[in-house]
Amino acid sequence: MKTTAIVVAAALCAAGCIKVKTKSEIKPIHITMDVNLKVDKELDSAFADENQQKPEGNVKAVKEMMGRQAAGFTNKAMLEERTSATDEDRLLIAEENAKRLRRFSDIAKSNGTTLESVQRRYAGRMREKVPAGTWYQDDAGKWMQKK
Repeated sequence: MKTTAIVVAAALCAAGCIKVKTKSEIKPIHITMDVNLKVDKELDSAFADENQQKPEGNVKAVKEMMGRQAAGFTNKAMLEERTSATDEDRLLIAEENAKRLRRFSDIAKSNGTTLESVQRRYAGRMREKVPAGTWYQDDAGKWMQKK
């Protein structure tokens, strides 16, 4: 009986020293489409009327209003009135913001991303394009004029 117990104990001790070697492979993940590029393309298409040399309708009125510094744009690419805004400016701001919100929502939905990410992306692009003196909100929410 003692011999059996010694053999079993020796077998258990030997089993504790067994080494197991595994091999794992890390494969790269290839992303076939960059969401930011697709969003940029859709933003260009959605706001093509604003990029024309001779804008029409609301686009012209919005540019004029921003030139008078009666409005600026937020870090979510929405218009916001400034101190010199008139009642007519406020109506224009409301109309334009509703239109922008629909466009941004459609782009976010079609790309499987958030509304806020699309808005912030467009706001960043706007900051690069607007003329000096335009009021805008930086990413942290601080208002400033473009120099």
